[in-house]
Amino acid sequence: MGQPKVPVLLSRAAFRPINARNERGDRSQFQQGRRKFLHTMLGVAAVSIAGIWLLSAVSAPNHQPTSSSVQPSSPGPQISTSSSPQPVSTPIPSATTGQILANAANIPLNQSLTVNDPTFGPIVLIHLDNGQFVAYSAICTHAGCEVQFDSSAKDIVCPCHGAIYDAYNNAQVVGGPAPYPLQKIPIQYDTATGNLYLTS
Repeated sequence: MGQPKVPVLLSRAAFRPINARNERGDRSQFQQGRRKFLHTMLGVAAVSIAGIWLLSAVSAPNHQPTSSSVQPSSPGPQISTSSSPQPVSTPIPSATTGQILANAANIPLNQSLTVNDPTFGPIVLIHLDNGQFVAYSAICTHAGCEVQFDSSAKDIVCPCHGAIYDAYNNAQVVGGPAPYPLQKIPIQYDTATGNLYLTS
């Protein structure tokens, strides 16, 4: 008679739980690793979304129409040139649209302010001695230097090469190497508030 089969079956059964335990252990480690990876990725995504939201909130543009960098211009060289006064700004009783460049109270008679505009760049605002307001690009048409209003000569002058523009006559060239007039900037004067508005 051969040996009984029971010990063989028992010996085989004894190996099965070990293999099953090993497989369960590997599966458990894999699931833990996968959970850890998913948690890490969720954390990275949350931080990224918060960073994008914060960046968009900080870099949102300000749409309020206020003037940036308003500086009084200093008088240029003493130059005497005859000029004929002409009304050039348009007084309006109440302006509710357009960008505010400055307030008339900040520009005494026969004085000027230079303001920076995102579209036109530096603009020279001049309060002529006839009470009117004019605005021109402050960039000289000769070599691109920034011009200034000379309150004694009542002209616009370029300190670089001596170009002279007539402040009362659409900034026409009256002297120096400038090839053509300064660009005229359209403005409106609100007599109710004293604000000077850029109209285009």
